[in-house]
Amino acid sequence: MFHRIIRTLELYDGLRLPVRVAGVELLLVHDDGRTWLIQRRCPHGEFPLERATVHRGVLRCPGHGLEFSLESGRCAKQSYQLRRYRIDYEGPWLGVWVADGD
Repeated sequence: MFHRIIRTLELYDGLRLPVRVAGVELLLVHDDGRTWLIQRRCPHGEFPLERATVHRGVLRCPGHGLEFSLESGRCAKQSYQLRRYRIDYEGPWLGVWVADGD
């Protein structure tokens, strides 16, 4: 099932949009013309990432300053992994597909 998150016309640089899809907390990040969908909380300390900074595709957690590549999800200095989700489009909508039962 396709879950709509936001219309593409509503995207802007600096957007950090927390959403819940099928019971999972996600964060839509739009920066420098690119969009990512990731887990909402830091895998290290559970800090909410909507207050994170992003620069050149690197997200910096507001809690302990850990940095994660938005392309790979990998933490630069430790073994933490940020879960990423595939973004899909349906007409003017950006969203994510979730299988029934997930």
